[in-house]
Amino acid sequence: MFMIKYFFTTVVLFIGLISSTFGQSFNLDFLFNPGVTLGSEYGAPATFNDSLDFQFSKYNFQFSQPLKTKVGVKGLDLKNFSFKKLDAKASQFFLNYNFSVIQPNVTDNNQFENLYKGGFGFTAITASLKKGIWLYSANVYATENSTTLADNFTPNFRGYLANIKTKNLRTFYIFGGGLLYHQGQLIPFPLLGFKTKLAPKLRTEIILPVHVKLNYRFSKKLSLDAVAHYNGINTVYRAGSAYSNTDQTVNVRQLKTYLALNAKFSKHFKFKVEAGYSSFQRFYSWSSKTSESIGSAPYVGLSINYNFGKSVFGNFMNQAE
Repeated sequence: MFMIKYFFTTVVLFIGLISSTFGQSFNLDFLFNPGVTLGSEYGAPATFNDSLDFQFSKYNFQFSQPLKTKVGVKGLDLKNFSFKKLDAKASQFFLNYNFSVIQPNVTDNNQFENLYKGGFGFTAITASLKKGIWLYSANVYATENSTTLADNFTPNFRGYLANIKTKNLRTFYIFGGGLLYHQGQLIPFPLLGFKTKLAPKLRTEIILPVHVKLNYRFSKKLSLDAVAHYNGINTVYRAGSAYSNTDQTVNVRQLKTYLALNAKFSKHFKFKVEAGYSSFQRFYSWSSKTSESIGSAPYVGLSINYNFGKSVFGNFMNQAE
């Protein structure tokens, strides 16, 4: 009976993956492992309109800063936090910063300028044996080029609330929802899913509507991810403003399927290299709500992460695995 329910849930979530839902990445690794991440991604040219090629590269910086931590059991520290203690409870508050440089390019078209995406916000995490783990997050961000930054600056917002429940520290269930305000449009989205251990070295993570991951651990320092992730928010062209009805923002939607090799070099440093395929790609105009198909193309990416090692919840989740 459990396998039937598991299979049905998986099918439903995969259907959600390839729908037109706007993807909002709900990354458990980022939430439970605060630190600094530097990354880059290069996509091969993809054909559209029978004769033109589209290609873009990204360079990312992400910083999650732990500000405040409370542990409700006297004498219990971050390293030893565990729900096995009947009165265990804790809370943490983080500031999040991110900055990206996006370099889009269309054959014989110099209108696609470099874009700069920056944002900041907070994430709060509370936990207790009776209420489980609650996540609260709010972020403000903007994607601009050199012209719109001065003349048509357009801030956006993303926030969500989610509850993570567990009974045996083997499986974690996520329930919640969020709200996206992007280029003048208000878009609600669900957060439903789970993270569980399938075998001694095999784990899976499925988050509706857009994220499926299998992780195989060769050792404590080396693992392999197989991921399918639908990303619906990729601004590649900006002109005008949603606030003055002159917005001409162009977005790229894509389903990314890839393999990623994760290596841990020390207590705090991690390195990841990934290679995959971007498919179901489409240009989408926020103002006219029209779209145009783009061909599939391979891509590669790499990132390096410095983990502060100051996450109450990251510690006990990793121990549980």
